[in-house]
Amino acid sequence: MVALWTEDGTYIDPLMQGSGHNQIDGLISAVQQRFSAFRFALIGQPDSYGSNVRFSWQLGPEGADGPIKGTDFATLDNGRLNEVVGFLDQVPAAA
Repeated sequence: MVALWTEDGTYIDPLMQGSGHNQIDGLISAVQQRFSAFRFALIGQPDSYGSNVRFSWQLGPEGADGPIKGTDFATLDNGRLNEVVGFLDQVPAAA
C-alpha cells in the first residue's frame, strides 16, 4: 500500500479522513476489519486527465454486486496517489 501513496498523501470521504502512510493504512485496515468478507472491485475503467483520476468502486462479496459503491477523485504525483477525495454513491442503512 505504501508504494501507491506519496509520503504526505491525504484521503477524505464523508466518514473518515487521514494523511500520511500510517493514517491511511489505519483507515484501510479498519474497513478491512469491519467488512472482512468483502472485497473492493473497480466498476468500469478509471478515467484520467493530466494528473487527475476518477474511478468508481464497489465493496461486497467477491464476484457479486457490492452493496456499497462509491466514486473517488484522485490527484497523482509522479504516478503515486497524493490526494483522494471519496464520495459514497450507495450505502445500505445497516452499513
